Amino acid sequence: MVGVSVANGKALMLLVAAVLLVCGGGLPAAVASQREEVHLVPAVYVFGDSTVDVGNNQYLPGNGPLQLPYGIDFPQSRATGRFSNGYNVADSICTVMKNRQELGPEAPPIWSASSPGGELQQARIQLGFKRSPPAYLSLTPQTSRQIFRGFRGANYASGGSSILDTTVELFAATKSKMTAYAGGKGSAAVDALLSKSLFLISDGGNDMFAFILQNRTAAEAPSFYTDLLSNYTKHVQTLYTLGARRFGIVDVPPIGCVPAVRAKSPTGETACVPAANALAKGFNDALAGVMAKLAAALPGMKYSVGSSYNLVTFFTAHPEAVGFRDVASACCGGWRLGVQTGCVPNATYCGNRNDHLFWDGVHGTQATSNKGAKAIFSAPVKMGFAAPINFKQLISS
Repeated sequence: MVGVSVANGKALMLLVAAVLLVCGGGLPAAVASQREEVHLVPAVYVFGDSTVDVGNNQYLPGNGPLQLPYGIDFPQSRATGRFSNGYNVADSICTVMKNRQELGPEAPPIWSASSPGGELQQARIQLGFKRSPPAYLSLTPQTSRQIFRGFRGANYASGGSSILDTTVELFAATKSKMTAYAGGKGSAAVDALLSKSLFLISDGGNDMFAFILQNRTAAEAPSFYTDLLSNYTKHVQTLYTLGARRFGIVDVPPIGCVPAVRAKSPTGETACVPAANALAKGFNDALAGVMAKLAAALPGMKYSVGSSYNLVTFFTAHPEAVGFRDVASACCGGWRLGVQTGCVPNATYCGNRNDHLFWDGVHGTQATSNKGAKAIFSAPVKMGFAAPINFKQLISS
């Protein structure tokens, strides 16, 4: 994270624990049935890889659906296409938005799909989406109606995707249908809704893994970053042209700390792999600079970079501060660090998923997603978990 380092020591450990406690312990409270669901933003549009995929990957040719134990902690214990034991990062960020009063006098309007113009002027209930918007490839004509009205949003992320891949054209098709649905109100009304919506991007990890698997050298990293960030820039610019103004970015985690990479090191049980972490950090530093330049050049653009890197680094160094017992091995899988057999159907998995940082060889548990989202959303910027503002400040701007 540019300009902000993760402090260490007892003071920060206590502060992190306090932030997570104040932010709440789980998903938003259930809304009374007689009250309609309202939100701090009209919609969330999600782009990226398996960290935020909620099912698109299983609709692609040649791919089958994930099976249990994936989804073991999702409602009704069902596999949904999420690479998690339950909810993932996209879900956690969508649900962590709290009520309007907590955001103070500068809070934005709240939104409802059923009110005139979509906007409500008073806050009555707990806010936040129940989970991520639906996977784009799962939509039907019946389930698309609210989305084409500019509410709730859609998730375009797909497991295994790269920054060099693009799903932006799918959003362009969505906007075209939104404009057609708006009829006489036209594109201006659609653009007004999109400018208030959150565009969430979590991507880049697969590119780092590919770099390592290809045995490329550190000397090749600068040109590697340049290629990736050229595409990243184009994607952000295209989304901006299509109406996006608020960008929530999640950077690349310290991939040298994930079980699949640790397992390749003789000291993996006790230490992360420094070279892999350095590759991710170099990319993140460059990404932060690119986002700052884009915001300076594109009128009205606002952004926050949530530091997955700093979060996982802190969780790994101070597991007791956030209630983790195991930060090195996969909960689901077998043998060394839980990655040799993988999280396959009928695989063994840990009894308490809430005390594990990792669910499988590369993905965090639902608990990790929830804790990380809370810190990215509202932890003070000086803690290093988001910059130049946190997500709470982003949606309040």
